[in-house]
Amino acid sequence: MSSAALDPLMTLLWPNAEDLSGDAVYWLLDGARDPEIVNSVRRSGLEFSCLYSGQLTPSLEAAAPHLVRLIPTSPSTRELLERGWGHAWGIFILAPPVLPMLVIRLHLKKFLRVRTEDKKLLMFRYYDPRVLSVFLPTCTDEEFTKFLGPLNRLLVELDEGARWNLFDLEDQAMRIVSGRQ
Repeated sequence: MSSAALDPLMTLLWPNAEDLSGDAVYWLLDGARDPEIVNSVRRSGLEFSCLYSGQLTPSLEAAAPHLVRLIPTSPSTRELLERGWGHAWGIFILAPPVLPMLVIRLHLKKFLRVRTEDKKLLMFRYYDPRVLSVFLPTCTDEEFTKFLGPLNRLLVELDEGARWNLFDLEDQAMRIVSGRQ
C-alpha cells in the first residue's frame, strides 16, 4: 500500500493524531500470515507481546499472534501498516489509553482455544480478519460484550483492505460500522 493510500486508515485509527489522549491502538498480528511479521515487529522498536506463553520454538513464535501497540507518529507504525494492510495480517484493537498492555494480552488469550460441542479443544485464530469478520456478526450481544471485554472497539479489514468493519458497543448492543478505503 502506498503512503498516500494509508492516510484514510491512519485517520480512522487516530482521528486526532496530535491528541494522544484518545484510544490506544493495537494491532493483533497473525504471524502465520507472513514469516517476516515477527522480525518486522522486533525491528520496529514498538512495544509488543506474543499471545503464546512459555518457551516457544522459533517456528512457533514466528507463527504466533503478536500484540503490537501502534504509535501514530512512529515511522515503524507507518511501515508496518504499509506492508500489512490489505494482506489480512491481523485485527486492530482500540482500547482505553490507561488499560495496560498486559491486561489486553490476558483478555485476548482467553479466546485462543475453543471447545466444540463434542468436547474437542481447537485453536481459534480469531485474529485473522477473514475469521473475525464472519464470527462477530453471529454473536449475540451478550457474547460480543464478553468478547470485547475491556476493549472499546475492533477494526477488521475486508476485501484486501478495500473495506473495513468497526465493531463496538452502542446502548449495550453490538454495532457494526462499515466503510471503504
